[in-house]
Amino acid sequence: MLTLRTAGLVLFSSSLLLGATAHSQLLDAVKGAVGGASSSSGASSSGGGLLGGLGGAAGGTAMPSLSSVGTGNLTGVLTYCMQNKYVGGSDAKNVQSQLMSKLGGQGKAQSDPGYKQGLSGILGGNSGQTMDLNAGGGNSGGLKQQVTDAACEQVLKYGKSML
Repeated sequence: MLTLRTAGLVLFSSSLLLGATAHSQLLDAVKGAVGGASSSSGASSSGGGLLGGLGGAAGGTAMPSLSSVGTGNLTGVLTYCMQNKYVGGSDAKNVQSQLMSKLGGQGKAQSDPGYKQGLSGILGGNSGQTMDLNAGGGNSGGLKQQVTDAACEQVLKYGKSML
């Protein structure tokens, strides 16, 4: 009986370990998407690449190419990311402020549908494809939130490249 119980514990422990390994590999894929997107040029620097394929985990489709979402949507999403503490600091504030100036200021931005969409956490604008960044569940630390963190970092990096 003791050996059967021991075998059951070993089997249970192994299944937990395999589950943790799979979660770890998926998290590494998310981290790699951000790292890979920032170190290469071309499509992945505009928000595509592996992170785009993980967009479904964030409640939407793949991440749209940032070069096609428009300045209004990009500015709105960056503001959303700052308000929800996905990105912050003087760097993010500076980029957001300069992008807002490109839109003609707060008043003109308010009349931009892409900006309004971005403020609500919807990345897409003119691209015809959207990704909902509303991670939900507060600071749960789940995969959905990690994808949103990565998307917000990419929006900030792409915003810097537009200045």
